[in-house]
Amino acid sequence: MRAWLEETHGAGFELFRHFLVRFFDSDLVTTPGQWTKVLIGAFSLLVPVFMMVVPSLAHKYAYLSSLPSPEPYRHALRADELWLITLGMSVVGLLAAVEWQALFPVLRDYLALGSLPVRPRQIFIAKLLALFALISAAIAVVNAFPTLAFAGLSHGRWESNPSFLAHFVAHGASCVLASYFLCFALIACQGFLLNVLPPHLFARVTGYAQGLLITLMLVLIVLSMSIDSGVERAVLRPEIARWLPQVWFLGLCQAILGDPDPQFRALAARALAGLGVSVGAALLFYMLSYQRHRRLFLEGAAGRQKDRKLSRILLDGVIPNPRQQAVFVFMAQTLARSAQHRMVLMGYLGFSLAMVLSGIIGLRETARLPRTLAPSQLVMASFINVHLVLLIGLLIGFRHLFSIPSELRANWIFRITEREGRSHWLRAVDRFALFSVAPVILLLPLPLEVAMLGARAAGELIVFAVGGLLVYERLFFEAEKLPFTCSYLPGKRPAWTIVLGFIGVVSLLPVANLLLVNLLATRVSALIFLALLIVTWTWIHRLRELSWAELPLMYEEAPEPAVRTLNLSAR
Repeated sequence: MRAWLEETHGAGFELFRHFLVRFFDSDLVTTPGQWTKVLIGAFSLLVPVFMMVVPSLAHKYAYLSSLPSPEPYRHALRADELWLITLGMSVVGLLAAVEWQALFPVLRDYLALGSLPVRPRQIFIAKLLALFALISAAIAVVNAFPTLAFAGLSHGRWESNPSFLAHFVAHGASCVLASYFLCFALIACQGFLLNVLPPHLFARVTGYAQGLLITLMLVLIVLSMSIDSGVERAVLRPEIARWLPQVWFLGLCQAILGDPDPQFRALAARALAGLGVSVGAALLFYMLSYQRHRRLFLEGAAGRQKDRKLSRILLDGVIPNPRQQAVFVFMAQTLARSAQHRMVLMGYLGFSLAMVLSGIIGLRETARLPRTLAPSQLVMASFINVHLVLLIGLLIGFRHLFSIPSELRANWIFRITEREGRSHWLRAVDRFALFSVAPVILLLPLPLEVAMLGARAAGELIVFAVGGLLVYERLFFEAEKLPFTCSYLPGKRPAWTIVLGFIGVVSLLPVANLLLVNLLATRVSALIFLALLIVTWTWIHRLRELSWAELPLMYEEAPEPAVRTLNLSAR
C-alpha cells in the first residue's frame, strides 16, 4: 500500500492528496504539519471526556429501569439522544465553520498550481473532495465511541426495542446524518452567498458569517450539556419541533427504533427531506459557482478606502504619542481586514457567552434549593457571573489572538525599530486590549445592572474594572511578542494539560462567584477588597514596566530545544 501511495496516480488524485495533507497548513505557522498534531491531540481527548460521563449514565439508567413506570426512562432516553445529536452536530459544525474559508482554493493555491497542466475545475473539485473526506473522518471520530457506548449504557427493561444492534444503528444513523445535514447546509449557504453577493462584499460578509457560525456552534456545544427531560418535553411540541433540525433527527432515531408515535414519523420524514435539500443545494450552488469564485477572490481582495478623518481626530486626542498610535492603528486594521483573527476572537466571545448562559442556568437551579441564595443575591451573582466569565474569556482570547501573525514578511519594520519603540508599542497593546474588552464586560451590562441593583452597580463596576486590570497584568506579564508580528507554533502544550487547566478554571468559577457576592455584600468588605486589588495591580504593573527596557521581543516561534543551553555562549 505504501509503495502504491508513493506513485503518481493522475492529476485529480494528486491534487486531492495535496489538499488533504496540507489542509490546515499555513505560511504563518513555523513548522508544516503542526496543526495535524494539534487536531489528533484534540480528538484523542474525546474518549476520556466521554468516559467521565459513563458512570453517571450507567447509574441513571439502572435506577430508571427499576422504576414501576416506563415514562421517566423513555423521557430521559430521548433527552440524552437529543443531547448527543446536538453535541455531534455542533462539534462537526464547528470544524466546518473554522474551515469556512477553505471550502474553496485560496489565492496561494491558484498561484502555485495555476502554472501546472491542471484545469481550474480539477483544483476546485479536489479541494471540495478533500473537505468532504476531512468532514467524514471528523463525523466518524466524533460519533463512533459515544454511539457504541450509549447503546450499551442505555439498555433497560423499559426500552421500546431490546436489540442492541437496533439502538446502535438508530442512534448512529441519526447522529451521522444530522452532522452531514449541517455540513452540507453550511456549504449551501456559502454557495448561495457566492452567487448573490458582489465581489467587494463577499469576503466581508462571509468573514462575519464565519464568526457568527463559530459563536453559535460553541454556544450549542456548551448548552447541549443542559438538555434534560424538561427540555425534551418542551422542544417536542409541534410548534417548536418543526424549526429545530436536531429534533428532526431525534424523530428519525425513534422511527428507526419502531416507535409508533406519528409525530416521530413526521419528524423523520422532515429530517430526510432536509438532508436531501441540503445536499442538493450544496452540489447545485457549487456546480454553478466554481468559476465565479476565482473572480470573487481576486476582486474582493482589494478593499475600498474610506475617509476616516473623525477617527483620526479621536485617536489624536486619546493617544497623542505617534509610536503608540501607529501600533494601535496597525492592530485595529489587522482585526478589521483579517477573517482569521476575527474568527478566533468570535470563537472566544461565543464560548464566553455560552459559559455565561450555562452559569446563569446553574444559578437558577441552585436558587431553588433551600437555604441558598436570596433573590437579591441571585441577581448580584448573575451579574458577577457575566463580568467574571467575559473578563477571563476575552482576555485569554486576546492573549491567543495576539500570538497569531498577520503578514510575517512585513515584520522587518518592527525588528529594525524595536529598541527605540518597544515600551511605546507595549503600552499601545495595553490600551488596545483594555479599550476593546472594557465596553463588553463593563459598559454593555451597565444599564440593566443599574436598573436592577441601583447604587451597588457602581461599586461592582469599580471592583471589576480594577480586577480586570489585575487579570490583564497577570496574563500579559511574560508576553514576548508584539501582536500579529511573530510566527505561530500551535500544539506546544499537550492538549490534556490545556483541558485540565480549563476544567480547573471552570470548577473555580462558582467558588469565585460566591466569594465575590459575600465580599461585595457590605461596604467595608468591598472597600478593603478594592484596596487590595489596587495595591496588587500597582506592584505587578510596575514590575512589568521595568521589564520592558530589557525584554527582547520574539519574531519567530520555534519548537522547544532538545537541550537547553541556558543562554551560555562559548568563549
